Amino acid sequence: MKVAMVLEYLDPARGGCETYTGWVATELIRRGHEVTAICHESPWRCDGLKVRPLRRRGCCRLRRARHFVADAALAAAGGDYDVIHAMLPVPGASIYQPHSGTMPARRAASLRRRFGIKWGSAWFTGKLNFYRRYLARLERRLVADPRVICLCVSDLVAQQFRRHFGRTEGVRVVFNGARVPQADAPQRDAWRRKRRAELRVGESATVFLTVATNFVLKGVAPAIDAFAEWLGARGDRTDARLVVVGRDSPRDYQRRAERRGAGDKVVFLPFSDDIFEWYSAADACVLLSWYDSCSLVTLEAARWALPSITTVYNGAAEVLAAGGGIVVSSPLDTSAVAAAMDELTDPAARRARSGRCLEAGQHLTIQRHVDELIAVYEEARQRR
Repeated sequence: MKVAMVLEYLDPARGGCETYTGWVATELIRRGHEVTAICHESPWRCDGLKVRPLRRRGCCRLRRARHFVADAALAAAGGDYDVIHAMLPVPGASIYQPHSGTMPARRAASLRRRFGIKWGSAWFTGKLNFYRRYLARLERRLVADPRVICLCVSDLVAQQFRRHFGRTEGVRVVFNGARVPQADAPQRDAWRRKRRAELRVGESATVFLTVATNFVLKGVAPAIDAFAEWLGARGDRTDARLVVVGRDSPRDYQRRAERRGAGDKVVFLPFSDDIFEWYSAADACVLLSWYDSCSLVTLEAARWALPSITTVYNGAAEVLAAGGGIVVSSPLDTSAVAAAMDELTDPAARRARSGRCLEAGQHLTIQRHVDELIAVYEEARQRR
């Protein structure tokens, strides 16, 4: 099958949609399919991947988007592809997969985490964001085409198509998957000892882990507040740590931790390729998302048998429904998050939830995801 995957950039190191696309492309090629990435640029390469680079044109974000959409649509139409799998609302796509969710849902999520004057300011500036308004118009037109399959990485995104567009026919959920490295128990134990030694804590210490590119969107501030509240209620946990790994600036968050009396227990680290060493060192993952279509961090943690605390705004929360973690109603419900942290301090409770993670993780492989994706590709090809 000849597949065109359309997105602006393809660099799996950037995370999110690009990581997902890299994983899927690699697995499709391994199975003998022909995959072409139509994008501005791709510093990443894998054997068998074809790249159709599109020149960056335009003096502002809106103009660049217009040029990209036009050029991508032209390239896709002229490639004799069986399936055009677009991550952006590109005319002519046979499958539209808004990896971060639909445009109306993303706008609602942006407003959700703001209050008072900040909410009003965000609402007003959103009306003036011509780039997003342009993409929203394209999305409405594409979703209105009954030949286009709307592909969702979680039930949360499927609900968005129903709520914002009234679309239920041709909406397919292929729940997200995640890759994890091959590591036996001795290796994981060695990683755990190594990273905990860097934190200067022993095996009995409770270590919570947050992995986030966007600290605001992923609720790092509420996580610090909940951790501080939990520490205040458990004075015997002086060796506990909250480790935040990410690319955002930690300065304001470190100050927040200091104001809350937890400055020496909240550790900020730059993102690295050794993230699974930190999963091994942690006792629980904390991701208080204001919005996530289906967090890869939560899925990776589940496959690593690491319980998570997350919110109802994370599409990956359904993985935890069987007991692999704890889902709270809002990032601002610090009491609920602190209570969840307290529960996961108990080794027996962690072991029980880790077992549930392992059970759920068997369904979270990229191989399973691509199996289901190929079935959607076949459906899309028949709709042409």
